[in-house]
Amino acid sequence: MQGPPTLRKFDFKAAIAWSLYDFANTGFAMVVLALIWPQMFHHVWGVGLDHQTESIVFKLTQALPCLVIFFLAPFLGQLAERGRFRAQALRFSVVIGAILTMMLSWVPAQEWFLSALLYAMAAVAFFSASTFYDSMIVDCAPIGRRHLLSGIAYASGFVAGFLILILLALGLFSGPDLRWIYLAAGLWWLIFSFPLLLFSFPRQEPAVRITWVSALQNTLATGKELWADARVRWFLCAYIFYIDGVHAVKTSAAHFGAVLGFGSSDLVKAFLVVQVIGIPAALAFGWLGSRWGAVRMIGVALLGYILLTLWGSQISPGNISLSGISFPSVWLIAGGVGLVQGGVQALSRSYFAELVPPGREIVYFGFYSMMGKFAAFLGPLLGAIAGWLFTNAGDETSTERAGFASFALLFFVGLILLFKTQRVKKLKP
Repeated sequence: MQGPPTLRKFDFKAAIAWSLYDFANTGFAMVVLALIWPQMFHHVWGVGLDHQTESIVFKLTQALPCLVIFFLAPFLGQLAERGRFRAQALRFSVVIGAILTMMLSWVPAQEWFLSALLYAMAAVAFFSASTFYDSMIVDCAPIGRRHLLSGIAYASGFVAGFLILILLALGLFSGPDLRWIYLAAGLWWLIFSFPLLLFSFPRQEPAVRITWVSALQNTLATGKELWADARVRWFLCAYIFYIDGVHAVKTSAAHFGAVLGFGSSDLVKAFLVVQVIGIPAALAFGWLGSRWGAVRMIGVALLGYILLTLWGSQISPGNISLSGISFPSVWLIAGGVGLVQGGVQALSRSYFAELVPPGREIVYFGFYSMMGKFAAFLGPLLGAIAGWLFTNAGDETSTERAGFASFALLFFVGLILLFKTQRVKKLKP
């Protein structure tokens, strides 16, 4: 079933509303997925668990919502062809996710199961909203403008992360009051989402009424259609692996640092480095992707990730000197992540939007989200298995180090498959 025609004009108002959502959802992505929840799980809710059990429970908690979205995303993509459903589902996901995030403020110490349950449900809402949000890029910009717009959106997310970290550095949330940051994060996500939630995207409704049964039938048909397109097939195979690594690095970094013995202050400052460098880097990757090609720039980012994960797995608390300047070793890793994180995610989203057939972007983005969440499920699972296999009884950090190093394999395989996508594209008449 063919959808509406591809947008040919740049819609400035829609682009502003769309890109601001990256600013909004950073409230959840920074506080819950990346920085505060992983540390509090180690220091507050997971107290009493031995190191190996805590590490495995933590990674499985990260994996569970990704597995749920893996099964839901293709159906959501089919149902999202109805503009009204898409808008309502986005609003529902954001509101429910924000409420669940705020509820984390009231979880007592050592209640690791309740904390993990709220985390998992909020993450499902977050990832569901992202499925609809990513597909909306086709409503805001025509082909040729999407790399830059996607980069701008990710840059706005880095700006939000920078502001959140400044609030943390100022001590607005510290000590026993740190748990109230979840209340602030939920409100941040909800309030700054209003421009997108209230915006009316002019989207043509399909002629046939969509039901759950027809969505299942259309999902199977879309899967066959997608698999028949060699460029899309190879890109999604590559995407499964490398976005797995991106997600795993982002969500495990704070917990990894806490286990190694880095102080909360060092970790907050490290995340601040990521945001400061990530803002211009995301914009630069968007611009360079338009000039030199998205695949080439994604490849550069993946090479950077391979080096970062291998070296990062060996770091220890303490300072290093570079050009006569001394700073915590974790800051150098953070700077490298800031250079590549936003670029690889922004260009992947915009490149995929240009690969799919005109008018089929929304349902294809359901599969795009499915692949991303399947990868996000495998990443923590791989880290848990690697940590279990290579645990050293004499080193309490060995489980985390082995898991972090294993992510390099994901980037390497993704890089090989990514260039297969490029070769297929060049061979097409």
